[in-house]
Amino acid sequence: MKRAPLLVVAALSAALLSACGGSPGDTLTPGTATVDASTSPEDVVRTYLGALQEGDQAAAASLTTQPYSRRDAWAADPPTIEDVEVSEALTQPAAGAEGAAGESHAQEHAQAVFVPVTFELRGADTSMPDGPTAWGYVLVRDGDTETWRIADAGSA
Repeated sequence: MKRAPLLVVAALSAALLSACGGSPGDTLTPGTATVDASTSPEDVVRTYLGALQEGDQAAAASLTTQPYSRRDAWAADPPTIEDVEVSEALTQPAAGAEGAAGESHAQEHAQAVFVPVTFELRGADTSMPDGPTAWGYVLVRDGDTETWRIADAGSA
C-alpha cells in the first residue's frame, strides 16, 4: 500500500492536529456499533479503527468504499494502535473542483473530508516504523442521507 501524503491539505493537517481538537486517548468504538448518515466522519474513523483492533474484518470493510477495502492492508493483519487521537474533519474540495482528492477516488463523490489521526503504532510492516504516527483518512459520500465511507488513508 502506498504510504505517501494523500492530499495537499494533508500536509497542513499535522500542524492543525493540536488546534482541531481530538481527545487524548479517544475511545475506539467497537466495529459492531451502528453507523448511519447521522454518524460523524470522526466517529466512522473511531468505529473503523475499533473494528480493526478487534480483528473484525467484515465490520471494517463495511465502513470503507469497495476500492479501498480491496487494498486495505491493515484489514487482514492490523497492527496495534494505542493513544489514538481523532481530530476534527477537514472539508475537501467538491468533485471536479480544483484541488479535489484525485488518488483516493474522492473525486467521484459529492462530499469528501479528511480526518487527521495520531496514534502510537506497534507491529506494522517495515514501511511504517513503530512509534508516534500522524495518519489520516479520506471519507466520502454522495449526499447528506448517505453514510460516510473511508476511501483512502495515508500519512498526514
